[in-house]
Formats: sequence, C-alpha cells, structure tokens
Amino acid sequence: MPAFTLADLQAIAREVIGDREIELAPEMEAADVPGWDSLNHTLISVEIESRTGAAVDAQQLAACPNFGALVAFVAAQLPG
Repeated sequence: MPAFTLADLQAIAREVIGDREIELAPEMEAADVPGWDSLNHTLISVEIESRTGAAVDAQQLAACPNFGALVAFVAAQLPG
C-alpha cells in the first residue's frame, strides 16, 4: 500500500518553494515556513495529487491545522 509521509511533503515543499533547507515538523503550519504562500500552497497541492494519485485540493489541505494532520489527510485519500 502506498504511503504519504512528512518526508514526502518536505521534499515537495523544498522543490516547489526552491529552498533545500526547509525542515517540516508535524506540529508546524504553513505560516511557519518562509515562502509557503497561497500560490506555493496551490502548487504543493497539485504536486501532491500528481505524485500520489490522491484526490485532494488546496482548500482541503488548507483546512488541516498542521502538517501532521495534512499528511494524515493525504494518506487517507490514497487510492488502493
């Protein structure tokens, strides 16, 4: 069964935002990450959907209170 982890989210965020030093923690929020703005949030959600096949959108991800909840939400949406 495929999985989606905080490391996966971190890799996507680093790529989209263009900062290889980004370190995410489960309790962090998007506002805690320099460069994670509304455009990058949308791009990150598109990239998550593209890589995982999970049916998610930017609004659903924005409703998650922190990255731990976001990862759990995406994992629950994975096909299979």
